[in-house]
Parts: sequence; structure tokens; C-alpha cells
Amino acid sequence: MKQLKVLMIGPARTVKGGMTTVVNNYYMAKLDEKVSLRYVETINDKNIISKFIQEKKGFREFKKNIINYDLVHVHMASRRSTFRKGKYIEIAKKHGKKVILHIHGAEYKKFYSECSTKEREYIKRILDLSDVVVVLSKEWKDFFDEIVKDTEKVVILYNAVVLPNDFEKDTNSRKILFMGRIGQRKGIYDLIEVVEKIAKEYKDIHLYIGGDGEVQKLQRIISEKGMQNNISYIGWITEQSKIKYLKECSYYILPSYNEGMPMSILEGMAYKNITISTNVGGIPQVIENMKNGIIIEPGDKNALYEKLVMLLKDKNVREKLSTNARKTIEEKFNISNNIDELLDIYNKGVNYD
Repeated sequence: MKQLKVLMIGPARTVKGGMTTVVNNYYMAKLDEKVSLRYVETINDKNIISKFIQEKKGFREFKKNIINYDLVHVHMASRRSTFRKGKYIEIAKKHGKKVILHIHGAEYKKFYSECSTKEREYIKRILDLSDVVVVLSKEWKDFFDEIVKDTEKVVILYNAVVLPNDFEKDTNSRKILFMGRIGQRKGIYDLIEVVEKIAKEYKDIHLYIGGDGEVQKLQRIISEKGMQNNISYIGWITEQSKIKYLKECSYYILPSYNEGMPMSILEGMAYKNITISTNVGGIPQVIENMKNGIIIEPGDKNALYEKLVMLLKDKNVREKLSTNARKTIEEKFNISNNIDELLDIYNKGVNYD
């Protein structure tokens, strides 16, 4: 039997964000050795002209190669990504190819609610054209079950990460890591307020913020609050730097208002960080409150303050949550298992021998 040929569609592998992390993790897990994989980059995050050129180049590459592949795996987010990727799905189906539509994007519900009737009908059509609709959590499956004709085609495939080699974790440091798009949705401004309050008692607490977005606003807030000794903006960190901070920090905190299945939480837990996040998206399917991390409600700054102070005072709880976080990733969100599940999705109903 010959090797399955997969044409994968998504953003350039240098683009910042969770979707790119998913794709790069596939390569780190050797998916390209398990199937014959070609990755088509359909957009980049450079200037408008460069984006336009990449979009045209990617679409030409896709149309040229579609005939030679057994199935198409499309990574899609909300807004413009949905309407751009729709044309790939339509062409793939015209060529009789199986389509795996892999939906990312934390605000898909909000996006869909804001669409016109005509736009919603188009979204439903491309969902129904797809053979499998992959979502990141049970919450997302419940949502998409309401708008597709065949609910059995909607399957959950949790995000997963490459498990780092085991190492000794110091849970006594008061270093906190945040990674993600800087803005209200990720709750970073709530976290800054809490750190400012805690720093009055724990003067060595330090928050490291990695990401892009509202950088100037962030830096202005840090300066106005006089928190330069307790908060550092470290930019969009490279893979090597990310590992350094994941290892050195004791806490990973993501107080988001909206999420799908954030890769950064999985990474934080894999590196034994004591993780605090919110009851949104797929996060409650990863974090069991007070077992392998802590869950609060979005915007509840008092709870975030109280839980963080409790952790700073209780070494036994810190050790338990750190150990169990790593164990959770090993057992449930390890990329090796994720790849096996993806291969099952690929192979179901595809005749290529």
C-alpha cells in the first residue's frame, strides 16, 4: 500500500500564533514521515503587499498540486480566514478529494453571530462540503453541531504539544509567565492589576509578558504604574527563549475572556508550571480545578489575587499542581497520541492503494 498523500493548507510557518504552533508541532512529531505531506502557505504576517503576493502564490500552488493528493487538510480561523479558505474547499471537492476542515480561532461564535444571513449560509455550505470538521473542544463541537447538517462529521481533536524531556522544577520562584496576543481578550490587563497588588507584599514577584498586539498600551501601563521592577515585556519570544522562560518560571497565567484550546497552556503545563486560567473554551477540559491547575471566571480579579496569594504561601499545593500538570500533558495532550488520532481521521474512508 502506498503512502497517503496529504495537501495541508495554512498560514506561513513563521506566522505568530497558535495555528502555526499546531502545524510546527506536526512537523516536530514527524507527521511528514508518516504521510506524504505538502504544506501550502496561504498567508503571511508581513506588509499588505507581501500578504497579497503570498495569498496568490499559495492559491496557485494549491490548484497546481491538488490533483496529485488524496486529501486536503485545511486550517481555518474566523473572519477573513473563513472566506479565503472556503475557495480551497470548493476546489478540493470539485476534484473529488476528501477535505478535513480544522477550525481554530477563539472567537468563532462571536464572528458567526456578527455575520449576515448570506455569510452564514456560505459558512454552512463549506462546513457541509467538508468530510470532517475538526474542532478543539466539546464546547466547540456543541456549537458546530447546531450549524452543520451531519453532526457526526464534527469531531474533537484536542491540541497537543511535544513533551519536553523531564527536568527538576523549582516551584519556589515567584516568576510568572504570560504568552499571547496582548489585549483585553487574553486578560493581560487584569493580570497586571493583580501583580501590582501582590507586589506590595511580595516585592520579588515578577511577571514576564511575551507576545504581540497592544504593545505600546502595555508599555505605557507598566510605566504609569511604576512596575518596571516587577513586570517585563519580552516581545514575541523565539522557541529557544520560550523554553528558557517556561523552565525558569513557576507560574503560567492566562486569564482569558475567550479561547479555543490555547497551545500556551499546554506548553506551560508540559513544563510543570502552576497554571491559572479561566472557565472558557476548551480550558476546563485540560485543567481540573485544584488538581492540576486553577480555574477562575473571566474578569474575576479578586479570585485571581486570592488564588495566587494562596499558592505563594503553600508549597505543598504548588508541588501537587506542578506534578499533576505535567502528568496531564503526558497522558492526554501528548503530540504522539494526537498524531495517531489525526491519522485515524485521515485514513477513514480514503482509498489510496
